[in-house]
Amino acid sequence: MAEEKKPADNGRQGRVLLIKRDDKIVSLLYSGNRLLRADACRADAEVLDHIYIGKVKNVKTNINAAFVEFTPGKLCFLSLKDCKTPIVTNRRYDGRILAGDEIVVQIVSESQKTKEAGASTNLSFAGKYFVLTTGRLQIGYSSRLTQKEKDRLKAWLQAAPAFSRIGTSYGLVFRTNCREPVDFSSLESELQRLLEEADTLLSKAHFRTCFSLLRKTPPAYLKSLQDYDAACYEKILTDERLIWEEVKAWLTAYQPADLQKLVFYEDHLLSLRSLYSVEARLQEALERKVWLKSGGYLVIDRTEALTCIDVNSGKYTGNKSREESFFQINMEAAQEIGHQLLLRNLSGIIIIDFINMKEKSRNHALMDALRDVLADDPMRASVVDMTPLGLVEVTRKKEKKPLWEQLQ
Repeated sequence: MAEEKKPADNGRQGRVLLIKRDDKIVSLLYSGNRLLRADACRADAEVLDHIYIGKVKNVKTNINAAFVEFTPGKLCFLSLKDCKTPIVTNRRYDGRILAGDEIVVQIVSESQKTKEAGASTNLSFAGKYFVLTTGRLQIGYSSRLTQKEKDRLKAWLQAAPAFSRIGTSYGLVFRTNCREPVDFSSLESELQRLLEEADTLLSKAHFRTCFSLLRKTPPAYLKSLQDYDAACYEKILTDERLIWEEVKAWLTAYQPADLQKLVFYEDHLLSLRSLYSVEARLQEALERKVWLKSGGYLVIDRTEALTCIDVNSGKYTGNKSREESFFQINMEAAQEIGHQLLLRNLSGIIIIDFINMKEKSRNHALMDALRDVLADDPMRASVVDMTPLGLVEVTRKKEKKPLWEQLQ
């Protein structure tokens, strides 16, 4: 069992911290002393990515959707737009979804305030390297993979024993972590495992009763270890014995290559959360105001329908012209906004009010910079447009609750 008392190389390396906070386990991804991502969960309250046999309570043709009871008394929202090949277990599927149908659904987004959890009949089985899918049979690649890496992976897949099933029975997405292995043995074993899991679930679904939990995904703090880009961290640290044992068992079974990264932190004089200023970093992630290095700042406000981000010049005292100063603050703000969206898990509609600039060329450069930042977001995010009033519209896929709600 390894022991760590202080970060190597002055804390510049990436690290994942797993700590207990009240009744939750919090997963924190650091780069040096900067907190990049945070997720909090209570294992007994999680439903995200779980697969159930639910019962269709009613179908709303006007919005092309259905409400499905996936556990007694709990409803999820099922869009019928992409519901092409659902698994209906209590009758022969005839192209229609009807009230009373018992149907296999996967929870794809958590409930938020007054909105039910989102569900899909297109099932996915995620690993560190792949996502295996049932509803979409295409082959896809992470946008972070280079064309050379994609070509290498494509050639491997075409020679793999499982290739005949990809594109016919299942779809496959290569995740960013696929760039990591030197050889393909890790890819081969994970793909085979995911295929076996999917085959077993699909073959047994018709023999299970309504409200059955067909597949329970691991807790979020374990799932984060396969979702984070493995190249971003060198250590996985925890000072909780039970968590260390669970992570060790998980890595041994599913990610043995990362087992060497796991460290049990033991220092009775300086706690892990103090060493990394966890409470201070989390508090900063909940603050309304975010200062920029230039002296400008962001103001982040939440409403029921959207998130508003206002960019202000603040204490900026540069010697450049007014227009050049605003451009520099806006460009810095674009980078910080990308960080804050990921850290706080802000999603849905986001309206950004940058400092107004007269030159169109600078506005175009700003929009391009913002698009580049959002292209690196592991959650699907995009710039919609800049309105005539200079407000920038951004959308970001909803999946997990925002950080402030996770920590409540």
